[in-house]
Amino acid sequence: MNKNDNLILIYQKKHSRKTHWVFIGIILFIAIFMPIYGTALRYEVSSTLRFIFGAVGELCLTFGMVLTMLSVVFSIFSKKFYLKSFIFGIVLLWIGAFMTDTQFSLFGYLFGANSPPQGYH
Repeated sequence: MNKNDNLILIYQKKHSRKTHWVFIGIILFIAIFMPIYGTALRYEVSSTLRFIFGAVGELCLTFGMVLTMLSVVFSIFSKKFYLKSFIFGIVLLWIGAFMTDTQFSLFGYLFGANSPPQGYH
């Protein structure tokens, strides 16, 4: 072995007992806590996620509306149709409408919200 040769040692870290205790703790949490408090926890998590998805949906609606309007305005003034930005704006509007449970109409087609069930009302 020369002075210029590098020696590379690979150490394999052994898993500690802590990972086993964490896994056992998760199993015990699911087995004991979830049947008693699972329903309340489910509603807490869903209300938090609804707030987060609502905020993301509002951002999608805002950016989609701005992008769609800018692509139409720039298309009018530059005599070139910006199809990619228009489609991206419409997709953002569609995603935002479903996330916030709002509706908008584009060329007679309703986007977003929940559609009524088929049949008699």
